[in-house]
Amino acid sequence: MHLRIEDVYNKSVGILALIGIINFLLLSYFNKTLGIGIFYGALIFLVTFFLSYIVNYKFIENSDVYLFLLSSLLVELGLTMLCRINPELYKKQVVFYVIGTFLFILSTIVTNYFIKRVKNPQIFWLITFVFLLLPILFGVERGGAKNWIYIKGLFSFQPSEIAKLFFVFYLSSNLKEGKIKNMSKFILEIFLIIVLLILAKDLGGAMLFYLTALMLIFIATSRYDYAFLGILFGIFLGLAGFHSFPYIRARVLAWLDPWKDVPGRGYQIAQSLFAIAQGGFFGTGLGLGHPEYIPAVATDFIFSAFTEEFGFLGGQALIILYFLLVYRGVRISLHSMDSYLSLVSIGLTVFFGLQVFTIIGGVIKLIPITGVTLPFMSYGGSSMIISFTALGILNGVWISSREEEGIG
Repeated sequence: MHLRIEDVYNKSVGILALIGIINFLLLSYFNKTLGIGIFYGALIFLVTFFLSYIVNYKFIENSDVYLFLLSSLLVELGLTMLCRINPELYKKQVVFYVIGTFLFILSTIVTNYFIKRVKNPQIFWLITFVFLLLPILFGVERGGAKNWIYIKGLFSFQPSEIAKLFFVFYLSSNLKEGKIKNMSKFILEIFLIIVLLILAKDLGGAMLFYLTALMLIFIATSRYDYAFLGILFGIFLGLAGFHSFPYIRARVLAWLDPWKDVPGRGYQIAQSLFAIAQGGFFGTGLGLGHPEYIPAVATDFIFSAFTEEFGFLGGQALIILYFLLVYRGVRISLHSMDSYLSLVSIGLTVFFGLQVFTIIGGVIKLIPITGVTLPFMSYGGSSMIISFTALGILNGVWISSREEEGIG
């Protein structure tokens, strides 16, 4: 029996809706005080999801439908945990999802008209530089890093999230020919970007930008000497940061031995590990854990709260969903016959994959905590909106590559 992709996708849409209904019914059963506003939020999410699905699948030809499906499932699971943790943040996150899906569709449509026509690396570098300079000049400190801009009475956002996109465009436009024309200028420009992130005390951002640049250079040039020198320089920067910045030293020491100072610098990682251990293999059950014991649980440590209530199996399922999104990004890059678009695709995918690895690795004590958010799951408008925009660009590249192959 031949199973069409339409049948698989339509069934997946139904399953996603069913998961959401069951989750919110369970939450309302265990927490009678949630109120009717929670159900309105769930309804808005489902209506937005179905409308976006119709536009994305029925009206945009050759669209990669799984990008939107996988990301929306992650958002739904994140909304479930936010509803559990803080209903007010949950309501705001629903609004961010609505904006994100709109930008996903918009960026899908305009990708061919923007990315393929604007390839000047200096324009992209300047935009990246300006966005990263803004928080140093006008930003406020939050969580130890000065990487937020607050517009009083309106909203707040992280300029570094927007800078990610333009940084990938900058790297891709420089490396599209498979070589670096002006090595000293290229290195200096990347170094200045990393310096801005360090000045803002954004350790996680600096690491993500640097590793993305290093990996994209290796992918484009296949030069092992560049990769080796880049790794050595990265180690040097890490050691210099450890000895020069107390906040970096505190995070590394907390990673090496959190039990030495549990009430102090080891508190975050210790509570995260306790929560994950409490969940065991199958979890305590939705609504039966204690996420209130975990610091920054709605942002940095939402994976710990999720694993506590859904267990090791739930945590592994979440990682598989992220892996599938990375796989789709790599697949899109490999199918593109335009070297520039291929590099843009793999660059966005590398950024996404590194961010997931960094935050999950941090909360399970694989690497030091860096303070980045878990895409689509953690609370945060900047992360949600830019992540959907990046997926829209990937979708636009996929559509472009399919048109080049004559599939339509």
